[in-house]
Amino acid sequence: MKIITSILIFFIISFKSVQAESNNCEQYEKLSKEYATCNSKLIKKKSNEFKNKTVKKSNEIKDKTIKKIKKFNLKKKLSLFKNSKSHKEFMDKMKNEN
Repeated sequence: MKIITSILIFFIISFKSVQAESNNCEQYEKLSKEYATCNSKLIKKKSNEFKNKTVKKSNEIKDKTIKKIKKFNLKKKLSLFKNSKSHKEFMDKMKNEN
């Protein structure tokens, strides 16, 4: 449900920003070829800007996630878990590691 609402909000915001900049295209008739090309250029420009922001943000999130995973030492804990025979033994090993 959150995904659907976020997608809807994205489309509403993107179309409103395109409408705000459509003043450049108002000089053409709405049914003309020039008006369509002008609008398509504006939409393409805005979508590229949005894409660049999204890629930048996703790379930042990816870097943070990688740092958290490395900090967690999952591989080491998993090997301790596999080598222990019981939960108590695993917990003892974890306490000794820290």
